[in-house]
Formats: sequence, C-alpha cells, structure tokens
Amino acid sequence: MPARTTNAALQQKLNELSAFAAKNERKAFVEAFVPLDCSPEDQSNYLSVLTGDDAEWAALSSEIQAIAAGATVEKIEGDQTTKAVFFFPHPFLERCDREVVFVCVDGEWRAEG
Repeated sequence: MPARTTNAALQQKLNELSAFAAKNERKAFVEAFVPLDCSPEDQSNYLSVLTGDDAEWAALSSEIQAIAAGATVEKIEGDQTTKAVFFFPHPFLERCDREVVFVCVDGEWRAEG
C-alpha cells in the first residue's frame, strides 16, 4: 500500500528535495539534504561525487522523488516527528529493497548521517 509521510514539514522537505532533483540542481539539493553537522569539506566532497557520477546522482534523485511521491513506499517506520524510515523498492534495480532515513534536528529535516 503506498505511503506518504503524515508530517507536513517532512513532506515539504521531501517536495523541496524532489524539485531540486527534477531540475538537476545538485548543489541546492546537497545543501538541503546533508546532515546539519556535516562539515563544509564533507559537503563539498559529497557534491563532487554527485557531480562526477551521473549514475549515483540518478539513483539518489530517483529515490528522493519516489519517497516524496509515496507511490512506491511500502512502509514508513519511526514516529515521523523526530525520525522517519522509508522502505521502498529501488527505482531502477529489480529485487533491491532500499531504506532511507530522515531525522529532524532543531526543526530541520535532513538525511541521517
């Protein structure tokens, strides 16, 4: 059964990330996605990975868009107030189940680091 988060702030963050992904705005995506405690150097390195590896970017962006839409999300664990774990099949790879974790720190939803 498809599932979307019940937390409006988290859904807004997912929609924002999905929009960045759809527009191929990798820098804005990374700035909004990485954990708040991620160092500028680590953030820059992550952006370099996503900029240099189109397959990695395609996989991540399609996963985030799938989570935002909710159509292929099989379940969400966590209280969706401080933590949400999304379970869904990989958009490209058959028989590859994925889970992505978002946590809320100081009112800001980010990927768990």
